[in-house]
Amino acid sequence: MAEHGILFAVGLGLLAVGSGALVAGAARLDRATGRGAFAVGLVAIGLGPCVSGFALALALVIRPAAALEARRLDAAALATVIGGNIASSLLVLGVAALVRPVTVSARLFGTAIPLLFTMTLLFWFLAADKAISRPDAAILLMAAVAALVLIARAARREPPDVRAALAGWVPERMPVWVAVLLSLTGLAGVASGAWLAAGSFLQAAVGLRLSTPVTGMTLAAFGTALPALVAAVLAVRRGRPDVALGLVVGPPLFNVSLVVGAVALVRPLVLTEHAILYEVPAMVLSTALVSPALINGRVPRWEGALLFAAYIGFVTWQVLRLR
Repeated sequence: MAEHGILFAVGLGLLAVGSGALVAGAARLDRATGRGAFAVGLVAIGLGPCVSGFALALALVIRPAAALEARRLDAAALATVIGGNIASSLLVLGVAALVRPVTVSARLFGTAIPLLFTMTLLFWFLAADKAISRPDAAILLMAAVAALVLIARAARREPPDVRAALAGWVPERMPVWVAVLLSLTGLAGVASGAWLAAGSFLQAAVGLRLSTPVTGMTLAAFGTALPALVAAVLAVRRGRPDVALGLVVGPPLFNVSLVVGAVALVRPLVLTEHAILYEVPAMVLSTALVSPALINGRVPRWEGALLFAAYIGFVTWQVLRLR
């Protein structure tokens, strides 16, 4: 079983590195077409970190498997999304605030954070019957489009300094040929990493003596949240706290709408009863903890420490409940 654990870790590593390269290269190419740097940066920050989670969830549901294994992989795909959202709210914001207190000035979070909470509650409502059907997926996708429109409208009211911070996330100085190479390399890394991690998922869970949902909630979720974590730390170190909070709010918002909706259109997804009763409410709670950033406009180090401790507590709970 050790080799499956190694393959799973390598797959997650390829996902993390590949998604970062793909987003950076694609953002530069998008900018080269003439789109404004602010618009490109906004999309890259909000949707870019979702790439790895989407790739892994899609690979889990389309990979050929027996009927019983297919149901377990479906549950693992949703567990990865749920765990990834909890990691975004608690781990990413917590670590970013520990590195440097996060002071928020962007107005669009007044729209984005309520949308995040609303989208999370919508997902909870649709998943109450322990499944995300294709009609549910269509609702989530329409909600994602509506959220994109509302956030784009809110972003137009941003002051010049916020626009500059978000636009500065686009690698303007990168040559176009490097961006093409980076995009292709990143795409290959994402595809191969997702397929490798999905193929070794069940065996790795058995080897670690964890259930597939717990493996998804913890290890897989951490792997898919890693690009946002690294980017958020870099953002606060460079004095761009609004970018860091965008990396906290954007991925969970579009994970439970765009990612789940797109994957469930391919194949309806099934949740475990435990996920409905415990993990999804934990995701809602972790989402609610982001609201002080909007109310106070600041996340000090002590709040970052509490968020980080809450994430460690969540992971510990997930592991210990099976022992």
